Amino acid sequence: MSQEKITIEVDGQALEAAPGQMLIEVTDAAGIYIPRFCYHRKLSVAANCRMCLVQVEKAPKPLPACATPVGPGMIVKTKSQYAIDAQKATMEFLLCWRPARSQPKPDRRYVGS
Repeated sequence: MSQEKITIEVDGQALEAAPGQMLIEVTDAAGIYIPRFCYHRKLSVAANCRMCLVQVEKAPKPLPACATPVGPGMIVKTKSQYAIDAQKATMEFLLCWRPARSQPKPDRRYVGS
C-alpha cells in the first residue's frame, strides 16, 4: 500500500512530502538548510530553541520547522527577511538571556605567573 504524497513549496521549489511529515525533515531531504540547535531526527521534537523559525504563508507568526507538519499547498519561505529577522532575534535572545554568574571567570592560578 503506497502512501500518497502532497506537494509543498519551499523557497519557490516544489517538494513532495508525506502528509504530516515535519517541515524540517522535508527541507533536509531536499538539501535546504534551516538553522537549528535542539532538533535531531532521532530525538523527540521539543522545539525549545526556536532557531528553525520559518515564514509560512497565511500563518500569523513564524513557525518552528521542526514542529510544523506539512500540509497540502503549503508555501514556506526560509530565506525571507521575515524568517531571517526571526532567527536573528532568537539568537540574540539566546545569547543575552543567561545569568551573569554563568560567564567564565579567569583562573587566578595562571594570572601573572
